[in-house]
Amino acid sequence: MRRTIVAYLSITMLLSSACVIAVVDPASQGKYWPKSTFRKSLDLKPGGSVALENINGDIEISGWEDERVEISAEGSRESPKSTGIHFFDWQFSPPDVRVQSTDHSVRIRTRESGYEDERGDVHYVLNVPHSVNLDSVRNGRGRIAVSDIYGRSLLDADEGEIKISNYSGSLDVRLGSGAVEAELLDLRPKDSVRIKVERGDIVLLLEPDVAAQLIADAPAGNIFSELELGQSLPAKKVSAKLGDGQASIELTAVEGDIRIRKVVETQ
Repeated sequence: MRRTIVAYLSITMLLSSACVIAVVDPASQGKYWPKSTFRKSLDLKPGGSVALENINGDIEISGWEDERVEISAEGSRESPKSTGIHFFDWQFSPPDVRVQSTDHSVRIRTRESGYEDERGDVHYVLNVPHSVNLDSVRNGRGRIAVSDIYGRSLLDADEGEIKISNYSGSLDVRLGSGAVEAELLDLRPKDSVRIKVERGDIVLLLEPDVAAQLIADAPAGNIFSELELGQSLPAKKVSAKLGDGQASIELTAVEGDIRIRKVVETQ
């Protein structure tokens, strides 16, 4: 009996030294674990550019006062579908993130899915200078959130939600399926804003005194507005001059609604 116990303990120690032993129950379905994180910090002067190419996962980009880019990428795998005991490699490596940088740019890329089984997502959190150009943020499935930035940005995703807040500058958003909400402040005369969603809605928040030429198209939905556009609403297509109309805004929701709202001023 003693020999049997010793043998059992030896096998357990061997397995646990190489693996994470996890018991999966039905309540864990849809959760992602185990997790690992990639971190890196790089100098970047205001006005520089940042690009990010991801496969799937959430992306959060926020402006801050520091003259550097702080990158945090968390990799996670989907929990097994079946109930029972599962073994994971203890040496669960961080996601395969490639970073290239110069004095004026930072390029970030998730290599493939980051995992051989392609069931993992990589979730990014980036802190960048307030003044920055997001040359290209590309994602497959997931949420993109951009806040406290002024410059120019290109955001492109297949599926999910894109939310932009406290943003100033030119903007190009392309989304396959999901929803876009964008808060635009202090539009300049040469700023160009283009938002297109194939399947889903667009919500655009503008200041009451915004100066822009607006074109909106929702062939399979409707356009609503809290700003006066000079025509009856709801409508399928709108062309309006707001203020002196120096900036340009073009909105397209192929299969969805477009809602234009006033920015709510906070004390």
